[in-house]
Amino acid sequence: MNDHQNKNATWAQQNGYEFHAESEGVISEGARSLDIFRKADSYRDHVLGVHRNRRFEILDAWVETHGASGVAGSDGYGFVWKTIILIPTSGLALPNFDLLPRRETGGMSIVGVKGLDLKAGPAAPPDEQHLIDAFNKSYSLFAGGAFEAMEASIKSGGDGVPSLTDMAAVCKPSILRFLSTATTGFIEMQDGYLAIRAPQTRTITGALRDTVLQGKERESLLTVANDFLDVLANAANEAPLRTLTLENTFNPFQMLGGIIGGVIGFCLGSFSGVVLLFLLKEKHLFLIPVLALGGAVLGGLIGKMLTRSK
Repeated sequence: MNDHQNKNATWAQQNGYEFHAESEGVISEGARSLDIFRKADSYRDHVLGVHRNRRFEILDAWVETHGASGVAGSDGYGFVWKTIILIPTSGLALPNFDLLPRRETGGMSIVGVKGLDLKAGPAAPPDEQHLIDAFNKSYSLFAGGAFEAMEASIKSGGDGVPSLTDMAAVCKPSILRFLSTATTGFIEMQDGYLAIRAPQTRTITGALRDTVLQGKERESLLTVANDFLDVLANAANEAPLRTLTLENTFNPFQMLGGIIGGVIGFCLGSFSGVVLLFLLKEKHLFLIPVLALGGAVLGGLIGKMLTRSK
């Protein structure tokens, strides 16, 4: 066995869990279509067991991803290992949603994709405003799921903002408070299953790296998942924040404007660099890529600004 397999196998044995070094994916067939597994190619170190009276599966998934900047082509695409936990949510009436950590999805804002923001009304007390701000700083909320929400918004061309009633089970003060302080990765609630990916615990700049938990480290993710389910269960009778509203920050027109503006800016910047190369006495070849990239960034910003109100 490899070192990570030894650690995971030992941890499973010590706790009476079932361990499989090789795996075809999660046992629960209903969970195989979750967004969190959408780009998974293979699996390993699969552990099954019961923790705090809840069945769980935890495994490493070999998933397609991109560099930290989130811009296609800037750092390239590749596959990395990520630890994921899956727990059935039996007995909890919850809507389907995804919570994506903002620290891991900064590049999505470049194309106008941010999910739902929680907004406090003018009469909101300072503590509610602080709670909502802390949540928005940590997560992007996608009603129905990230992939489903973006697909529906593009097809409909409308805002597609769900009612607060539809998402009330997620917008409770205790839940927002927990999420504003918990350290988690991608959270998905779909069709009676909770899936959580191990968080990136360090700043990653431009590199594709594994995010895996080994041996006893997996206990931390298992604890966070069960704590989250306990909070969801305890908040069932809790009232949502009274001044809360939802705002859809995904704007397909803004995304298209940013792309078109970036392409135009890149072309104009490149052309300007070539012209200056011929006009200047000293040949500064670096002007072409600098002006091209600068034009792309500026053009993208202008394109998004021009389409912001649509």
